[in-house]
Amino acid sequence: MLKKNTTYLLQDGDIVELCRGGGKFKFINESQRINNKLLQQLGFEDKVEQWRVTPKVIGNGTFGHVLIAYKDSRDENTNNRDKWSPENYAVKIIKLKPNKLDKEAKILLKLNHPNIIKVHHTYCDLRDNLYIFQDLIPGGDLFSYLAKSDCLTSVSETESLIIVYQILNALKYLHDRGIVHRDLKLDNILLCSPEPCTRIVLADFGIAKDLSTAKTRMHTVVGTPEYCAPEVGFRASRKAYQSFSRAATLEQKGYDSKCDLWSLGVITHIMLTGISPFYGDGTERSIIQNAKVGKLNFNAKQWDVVADTAKDFVRKLLEVDVNKRLDSNRSLKHPWISKHHEQLKKIYSKKILNGVEPEESEPNELEKKSEWKRKLPKCIMLDQTIPNKKRQRTNI
Repeated sequence: MLKKNTTYLLQDGDIVELCRGGGKFKFINESQRINNKLLQQLGFEDKVEQWRVTPKVIGNGTFGHVLIAYKDSRDENTNNRDKWSPENYAVKIIKLKPNKLDKEAKILLKLNHPNIIKVHHTYCDLRDNLYIFQDLIPGGDLFSYLAKSDCLTSVSETESLIIVYQILNALKYLHDRGIVHRDLKLDNILLCSPEPCTRIVLADFGIAKDLSTAKTRMHTVVGTPEYCAPEVGFRASRKAYQSFSRAATLEQKGYDSKCDLWSLGVITHIMLTGISPFYGDGTERSIIQNAKVGKLNFNAKQWDVVADTAKDFVRKLLEVDVNKRLDSNRSLKHPWISKHHEQLKKIYSKKILNGVEPEESEPNELEKKSEWKRKLPKCIMLDQTIPNKKRQRTNI
């Protein structure tokens, strides 16, 4: 039986029984179906050291597959040889080049932060399949949380602030260690549960860069144009940037960890308004050209209920001039964050990390301006949805 406010990841074939005579329902999700025979065809092992890989798929992509896994918790001193932990994990399976450990696994194994996906174990089989066993975050991603039908919706300034605070803590942790994510976007921000005041987790470090041993600038054009800083080097024509020679690419000035802060600016803009700042007509060319100009429209009606400090925060993250753009440390000191720092710390430590309801406090100036219905440390109510044009995600 599930307790109140707990999340369980439904899988194909699960039976849902409602209390007090509410009936039984079978959950069907054909997209999750993959049988053991297909697992064998793909060359995946169902037992990896102390882990068991199930045939239940939760994600597919060009990178590989993500499946449900369990950890062996059997006691070697007893006769119980079939005891497995009820806790679910995710295992990301990637095809590697021979004798090469995936960069993502190398980076994640060094990290330990509550807002960064936790990797517990890695294993490479004889077929050069890399298994990355990591936490299963069941609440979905931030894109799905904001998406309603074919529209993105805004959330309250309170909720946006709490999410941004967690992302900034994660980015500061990464950047202090010389690691740049390079693909920060709604899709790569996971929620422990699809509700306000939940813990968020940064995921998908597939193109992250570790600069801890070599303090150099980056020149590779990677990421998702909608969230990419102009200095990363995307061009308005796919053919143009695909045809870069190595020498021509290295002639660019390059970019640094502030590219992640630009991405956070795009994410914050979307959460506060339901609109992607440079989306234009939705074409890749339009997005790239608009981002290079960096013009923002704070006169749109969606900004009417947003505090001036929040607008300024977005403006300073979406600054085309890299030298003027905030880094992770200065972002945490921006008035939008710093004015509510004690309240945010309280929410973070007592509610998000420990699940304990924080104490109430008096409404402050920002709460009054936005007419929030509850005080900041308490649970948050969502704003009404703000329609946006039909969106097509643009990925590379």
